[in-house]
Amino acid sequence: MRVVVIVVLIALVVAGGFMVWRGQSARGTEEAVSPEASRELYVMVPQGIFLPFNKVLEKFGAAHPDVRVEMAIDTPEAMVQMVEENKRKPDIFISPGGHELEVLRERGYIDPSTMVAFGSYKLAILVPKDNPGKVSKIEDLLNPGVETISISDPDVNAACYAARQSLQNIGLWDKLQSKMKVTGCCMSSFKWILDGRAQANVQFLGCPMDEKAAMAETSRVSIACEFPEGTYYTPRNAAGILKTSKERELAEEFLQLLTSPEMVKLMLDNRLRDDAGLGPSVEPWGPEQEKSPVQTAEAAVR
Repeated sequence: MRVVVIVVLIALVVAGGFMVWRGQSARGTEEAVSPEASRELYVMVPQGIFLPFNKVLEKFGAAHPDVRVEMAIDTPEAMVQMVEENKRKPDIFISPGGHELEVLRERGYIDPSTMVAFGSYKLAILVPKDNPGKVSKIEDLLNPGVETISISDPDVNAACYAARQSLQNIGLWDKLQSKMKVTGCCMSSFKWILDGRAQANVQFLGCPMDEKAAMAETSRVSIACEFPEGTYYTPRNAAGILKTSKERELAEEFLQLLTSPEMVKLMLDNRLRDDAGLGPSVEPWGPEQEKSPVQTAEAAVR
């Protein structure tokens, strides 16, 4: 697929499960010939922000026609696994919600000084359209009709990490343990409410995926309720550079562009979520940003 953007032609090539972007000088779509890439940058991008992220790639490609940006696009859990198990590591890792990046920092892969966050999310309970568990508020997860709540691993997945934090703070986590089913990745847990294996599912409010697919699912799934504000940290997209990057200077330049006010605003204008209303603001990311707001408030009082 080729897309002409102002004076830059970007070619999208699908190769071996990866998306590869090559900057090209745009004399015309037919004559444009991609120069040999002298440098490569490998970025792991979660599925949910792929569309707004493309806007940044267009800008970066315009300024770096000699750079090939290779992307692995997958669920955040799968990307964490790829970092840990694959010999080849990315230069940059982006987490939707922040916690996946923090997990990799704890395990020694990410340079903490490079971690930065943008955008924001809120948490919701999704249910089948007929809502067999009659869920309209978080406490309704205790209803007998809710036999199974499908979740991703809360030790890795940002949405479920935040959900656990919230449920612990409102005293429901232990009471719901018998209903919780860790099914795998976020897409897997979502499918459990599509096929009736679960009566409730934990997800962020939404992500800018393909609109047709989203519209098709709204006939089968609905948002039952949001998690109470102030009971969990504010999940944000968080990006960081791996310690093993051989293109550190280029990765820093890319990260600086990605989190610039201009680019964050552009992504927000192209369906990057900002549920908490933080605008184009960016902030460092780390353990402090993932602390429970209840514990933070208690510490402030003491």
